Amino acid sequence: MEVDERLVRHVAGLARLDLTDDEVSRLVPQMASILAYVERVAALPGAHETEQPADLDAQAIDLDALRPDEPGTPLDLLGLIRQAPAGDGAFYVVPRFLGEDEAPLEGDPS
Repeated sequence: MEVDERLVRHVAGLARLDLTDDEVSRLVPQMASILAYVERVAALPGAHETEQPADLDAQAIDLDALRPDEPGTPLDLLGLIRQAPAGDGAFYVVPRFLGEDEAPLEGDPS
């Protein structure tokens, strides 16, 4: 695959990255190197083979060896909140992820 500035700008746009012309110029050879490596890996014998287990019902974990899933004593919720670094008595208090001047993503209920 030929990597040029147009492709780098397209991928940057998909990732919502605003790149300078200098950054785009530096990323062209880096992206070309990455894609060349991926093509080399894809060309290895067996790279596209998928093995299906002989027994499709086989489990990776022996389910009979697990303990039964039974309800236990519930945790003391208020005690856990009191141990938290910050709480308001009924809920954990965490810092905002977005700054005051940043808007939430479209469709985000917050």
